[in-house]
Amino acid sequence: MRIFHLALIFALAASFPTFAQAQRAEPGANLLSEANRAARQGPSTNTFDRARQIHAYAPGAIYEIYTNPSFVSAILLEPGEELAEAAAGDTARWLVSQAVSRAQGALRTIVLVKPNAAGLRTNIVLITDRRVYLIEAVSQSGRTYSAELAWTYPADETLAPHVADAHLNSNYRIRTRAGRRPVWLPARVYDDGRRTWIEFPAAARSSELPPLFLVGANGPELINYRTQDGDGALRYVVDRVFDAAELRLGARHPVVVRIERGPRPARARRSQP
Repeated sequence: MRIFHLALIFALAASFPTFAQAQRAEPGANLLSEANRAARQGPSTNTFDRARQIHAYAPGAIYEIYTNPSFVSAILLEPGEELAEAAAGDTARWLVSQAVSRAQGALRTIVLVKPNAAGLRTNIVLITDRRVYLIEAVSQSGRTYSAELAWTYPADETLAPHVADAHLNSNYRIRTRAGRRPVWLPARVYDDGRRTWIEFPAAARSSELPPLFLVGANGPELINYRTQDGDGALRYVVDRVFDAAELRLGARHPVVVRIERGPRPARARRSQP
């Protein structure tokens, strides 16, 4: 009997560290729960444009999307943004796929989400060439679901620098190679050695903008870019520097504008006294 009592005492004593660890871990779990709750961004009356739910993007925010097994929900990335990886917590009961459309003359990645049943909840992480999106997906029955989820983005380092900046190369040749001179003929093109900005005249706002193609050894190839509309100017932003590119619009009789990069002008040296 004494042996049994001693064994029981040792067993209870051994369990105390585990219990204490659990007690210490609980505040951390509570903190995580509170942080996630505060970071969640759900639907509100001022975040909709028709059926499109639009949030202001913020790093670390968790964006809720309400799905339905009878419908497909769409997550729209920024035009020109490339999806590098999409990961879901529950891949057995959720379908997450990728599609591409054209928006504002640029390719736009769309992530399609559909659950297999109602009453599910999982997270989806989207990693792109520009940012990370944290999505929390909830599935429900009935006829209600999120049709589209999209974002607006704050101004960042891709905003066009001042054209008179001495560090910029604005030595570009712009000419119409086919068709009539379009209203969207770029007013200027310049780069900083890493990015290129193609600036359009004000009249281009009322017309369809052309897609941009890189001209290489294998002919014109569509490249990624994004549209920037700010500080009174409409521009394409390309995250690279190119030697030759073309703006093309139309199928049977396309209008083609060639953009060719010249050497950066040498800076004038100050005369010595």
